[in-house]
Amino acid sequence: MPVEYQRHGQHIKYWRTPIQPTATRWTEFRSFPLVVDGSGAPWVPACLWLLDKAQAKPRNISSLRPLAQDLAAYKAFLDALALEWDDFSAVEKYARPTYMFRNHLHDQLNAGELKKSTASRRMSTVISCYRFLMRNSRMNFNPANDPWVESELGIEYRDDKGFKQVVSVTTTDIAIKNSPRQDAWDETIQDGGKLRPLPVEEQKALVRALKELGNLEYALMHYMALLTSAREMTVLTLRVRDVMRPPEQIPQWSHKIRCGRGTGIDTKGDVSDVYLSMPRELYTQLHAYAVSERARQRRAKTALREDPSNYLFLTQHGQPFYESKEDRNSLRDSTEPMRRSALDGRPLRKFIEQRVIPLVRKNYPKFKYRFHDLRATFGMNWVDFQMQEAGPEGIAKRYQWARDQLRKLMWHKSAITTDKYLEYREHMHHLQLAQEGWSRHLIEIITGAE
Repeated sequence: MPVEYQRHGQHIKYWRTPIQPTATRWTEFRSFPLVVDGSGAPWVPACLWLLDKAQAKPRNISSLRPLAQDLAAYKAFLDALALEWDDFSAVEKYARPTYMFRNHLHDQLNAGELKKSTASRRMSTVISCYRFLMRNSRMNFNPANDPWVESELGIEYRDDKGFKQVVSVTTTDIAIKNSPRQDAWDETIQDGGKLRPLPVEEQKALVRALKELGNLEYALMHYMALLTSAREMTVLTLRVRDVMRPPEQIPQWSHKIRCGRGTGIDTKGDVSDVYLSMPRELYTQLHAYAVSERARQRRAKTALREDPSNYLFLTQHGQPFYESKEDRNSLRDSTEPMRRSALDGRPLRKFIEQRVIPLVRKNYPKFKYRFHDLRATFGMNWVDFQMQEAGPEGIAKRYQWARDQLRKLMWHKSAITTDKYLEYREHMHHLQLAQEGWSRHLIEIITGAE
């Protein structure tokens, strides 16, 4: 902006830069998913609902992708039958789009084309979208007949402190209930998904495979998860500054690295003020990698170069393996080319599926794992060591201490989740004994042994 005026007979002119507002208006959303119809045009009702959710929580755009996929499946169903999404003129309710889609999902379930959890989520997404359209007067959607019939239910649950609570929820007659049967022999732990702790022999085989493959970045990612319980998003958004301090200058071990909001290191649910507890041996390897020529060459291909806030782990092309929420939501130059897909750890998962698992299966044919399973493996390794150190007589005394410490190490909001780790070994042990004992009794009867 030019500024001109006269002062003591002199003409003064200079240029001034307007102060930019510090708050973000959130008029732009990167990687926003669009639902399109068969002709490729945006399906307006679905896109408006997704936009409303984006504006409500602008930093959680990634959570919209599965919702968009659900609505895309619904739109494809409507188009296949030449149905209009807002046509609820049919007096017979089973001729209305929502009821027909529910029956369609049941057909897919019976044919084995869908998992029940997926069908349940798709129906739930469609219901949520219609609720928005009916609630918002600007959408001008007033169905001639009800899209569903509602009823109230009381759901009982236990809160974080273990007390029973009852919450009232509204359900519909088109909802698809997802009540998975529990398998007594299920070797997984429910911790943000079903996680399988790897047995010791499989852990050894995994580490041997990583060493044989020789990819230092992927190996260090695995070691971090195994030794700190860090999730994929946390491991892949670690910054150079977090491991640049020489190990000999750190006064106390384990070394704590703060994660969460304001650190550039992502955490599940944006939980803040949590710490990764880093053992000396692991930190030493990460520091050595950070100052290595291999890591420097990768950073040289990025805009940040040797800036301490640069990612520790970068691809050979200088791309992050996972773009943090903070970076994903930052304002970009309009000339910067858009990426074809989000940076969400896909190369790591591809490496596991195509390189690691096939190599380990040469000795363990049934071996399989997901990166998230390494989190559960850390938890079980820690519990096994603590119980072994306590001995048979000291387990009762150490139980509460171990429970509290593990909860902090794994950032569990509820101690009920931590209890699953502490009770896992005992549950599997007693189940095995019971099965063997009863089977032996039956076999004796079947074979006619006296």
